[in-house]
Amino acid sequence: MEVFDFNQEELLTFFAVLVRFSVLFAVLPIVGDRSVPGPLKVLLALCVTFALFPALVHQGQIHPAEAAKWGSQVGSIVTTIGSEVLVGLALGYTARLLFDAIHLGSNLAGNFMGFGMASTFDPHAESQTHVVAEIQMTIATLAFLALDGHHLMLKAALESYKIVGLGQGAMTQLMSQRLMFFTGQVIRFGIQLAAPIAISLFAVNVAFGVFSKALPQMNVMVLSMSVTALIGLLVMLMSVPEFQTVTSNILGRMEDWMQGTLLAMASR
Repeated sequence: MEVFDFNQEELLTFFAVLVRFSVLFAVLPIVGDRSVPGPLKVLLALCVTFALFPALVHQGQIHPAEAAKWGSQVGSIVTTIGSEVLVGLALGYTARLLFDAIHLGSNLAGNFMGFGMASTFDPHAESQTHVVAEIQMTIATLAFLALDGHHLMLKAALESYKIVGLGQGAMTQLMSQRLMFFTGQVIRFGIQLAAPIAISLFAVNVAFGVFSKALPQMNVMVLSMSVTALIGLLVMLMSVPEFQTVTSNILGRMEDWMQGTLLAMASR
């Protein structure tokens, strides 16, 4: 097999691999953000497929000769391509869930600090977000890159064929349960990230409640808004090292979660 000299079976197999990687890169965090141009995503998926396709064939993870069977009928081609789309979506969705956990915790912290009225549209998350979330998501992204998370995503994509072969992806009950469990973990992680600011501001609100009873002349409503934002920013600044550690621990689960999704898809 030589580059740009594929036979019919190799070309069909290459296209199926390209579909899995294309869908994966369209959903993955960072590279799959809306701010990244679509042609760049396609070019990246094409380059990665060209680089990894010979290795997949050499290691015996995919067999181009099998394309003579599943590529002989339109229904088999559609089933195989649909299976590759499902695998790519499942892997990308699982990886994005961990970033969604950080985004959820950051938005909760921003709401507690009173920045709900100062939200802006975030093209990365494609939703309204706060300046607190922008700061913490930037820190999380830098921590993810420092942990070589982008290499872990490529490694998981390459090793996905060891668990779920070409055209073997299926939506199983175990996979549905695994994704529901991961979604629940996202909520738990988000609450844990927002807990320091939430607890601090709860204590501040309790203190203002006492002051409002002791000093009825004090305009607690106006004073509490500025004090809450100030205390929240101070707590966020002091907890940056802990936030980076917790974020690294959360994002470090990405490879295990992606592998768990593949194992569930293979009913293992």
